Amino acid sequence: MNSMNEAELIDVILAELKVICEENEIDAGPVDRETVLFGSGSIIDSLALVGLIIKVEEFIFERTGKEVQVIDEDAIITEGKTPFRNASTLAALAIAKSNSANAA
Repeated sequence: MNSMNEAELIDVILAELKVICEENEIDAGPVDRETVLFGSGSIIDSLALVGLIIKVEEFIFERTGKEVQVIDEDAIITEGKTPFRNASTLAALAIAKSNSANAA
């Protein structure tokens, strides 16, 4: 099993986001780590976001052998902040979940 870092996971998220945009004919322009994934200004809908999160979970499993559930009761919106806002926040949440699975 290999480890992974946040930058690598962001690259995976951005690559998948580009695929989603192409498949759905979304003209999002260039996507980067701050591209909005959820909420006001999002370039994708909620169904595409769920698909993206599933890809993240699959990547973590393939890379580390850990089954990580990124969406759970702890991953909620608090005070207007969501861990699904952009690629950076999604990657940070996924890494935290993966590290928690490591400690379990």
